[in-house]
Amino acid sequence: MSDVSSRILKNSFFVYLGKIVNLSITFFVFVHLANYLGKNAFGRLSVAITYIATFGVLSNFGLNQILVRELSTKQHDSNLLLSNSIILKAILSFFSIILGLIGTFFLDYSRETTVLIWIISFNLLISSKLSSTRTIFEAYFQANLKMVFPIFFNFIDNLLFASLIFFYTIKYKVGLFEIAIIYVVCNLPGTILLLVKFFKSVSLKLTIRFDAIKNFIKESFPLFLYIFFSTLNTKIDILLLSWMKGDEEVGYFSAASRLVYPLMFLSTSLSISLFPILSKYYKEKRNEFQKYLKIGMKYILLIAIFLSTTLSFHAHKLITTLYESGYEPATDSFKILIIALGIYFIVFYFVDIFIAARSQKMITIIMALGLVLNVVLNLILIPKLGFVGSSYVRLLTYFFLFIMFLIFSHNKLKIKGIIDFLKMSTLLILFIIAQTIFLNLHIVVSLLLSGIIYVVLIMVLKVISKQEVLLFTKIFNKRNKQFV
Repeated sequence: MSDVSSRILKNSFFVYLGKIVNLSITFFVFVHLANYLGKNAFGRLSVAITYIATFGVLSNFGLNQILVRELSTKQHDSNLLLSNSIILKAILSFFSIILGLIGTFFLDYSRETTVLIWIISFNLLISSKLSSTRTIFEAYFQANLKMVFPIFFNFIDNLLFASLIFFYTIKYKVGLFEIAIIYVVCNLPGTILLLVKFFKSVSLKLTIRFDAIKNFIKESFPLFLYIFFSTLNTKIDILLLSWMKGDEEVGYFSAASRLVYPLMFLSTSLSISLFPILSKYYKEKRNEFQKYLKIGMKYILLIAIFLSTTLSFHAHKLITTLYESGYEPATDSFKILIIALGIYFIVFYFVDIFIAARSQKMITIIMALGLVLNVVLNLILIPKLGFVGSSYVRLLTYFFLFIMFLIFSHNKLKIKGIIDFLKMSTLLILFIIAQTIFLNLHIVVSLLLSGIIYVVLIMVLKVISKQEVLLFTKIFNKRNKQFV
């Protein structure tokens, strides 16, 4: 195996391992917080986190993805790219904080929720969970296949977060404000270590070029619009629920979505590893670009079908095992959201494909249409169905986005046959039948049998051929000088 291949494989391994560990830590912390705080207080904390996350859109502005793309191609002055992206990112982050704080004066939030928002707003500078100023430094390591460093620093933050939360909630019974402070402060060690590693790795000479900043804004703006619409598509339901139904409904919805969120890494981690490669191939080898993206899509679909089907059948057991009895109504929401997750996997991968193909404007159009549908459906269904209505809206919105991306990829990018619908549909139907048979078994036995049956079905239906396995492996074996 070449040095390049080894680096790509190691990078993918650390991305997956790091995501599993970090998301597992935050998963158990938030389950604990949901049980510790109760539905209403957990709802207020979720509203504050969601509110600040929406202003992370402005802080992001699409800079991270554009920087990774341009650094990956190695066709520009890296010092100039890094200098001006850091400056622009810092300005946007500070502006986002100010705008977010001003917004609280015009919204009818309780005093407690408003104070929580003010505390958590500092995460727009130092959190790896948002597109903060910190993440622009992580982009350098992503482009150079050195994600082990950001992942490790994130692990330190999450470990500190878990330790402080469990210690102070169990020993001192702290309240919401103290929890919010811990949520922010635990990001400081990782941020400091990231900055130290970055400046040791890069001999950065701060160079301000207004033409470079202007070019960044021009390239990033279509992506910013996409991120704006995309983020609102995933956040607007909580904000509308808070406005129309109150904190308890938000608590139920957040409890369900918190179980779904950690599983997103199974798609996003693969996309993160493939994105620099797809960006390179699109510009130099268009046929190779299409070939590899189709294999990537197949693996993502297989993950989506297994997770969504299996977990939706065991929704009640998962909710009642992890949460106190008061959260049992969240079961219906979880069933819907876990199915929506499978569709989200595909949508997220489509987004990276379109960015690699320099088609940010198409993404913006699709996401804008999705947001309109999202808002309209939420306004109709929340008054009638509450948080369950929001769950249905998320499912319908993701399905709409999937259809739109499929149409645009065929008509605009000229990518045909991206999904083998016949084989995938057959696999899904047979696997659903198997789940109904295993439903009354112990959850551990059921999951074990589900995994075995799923592998057997893939082999019998020949969903993945030997040639496709070899082709997918080549993604990590190409001797591409761009990563040397």
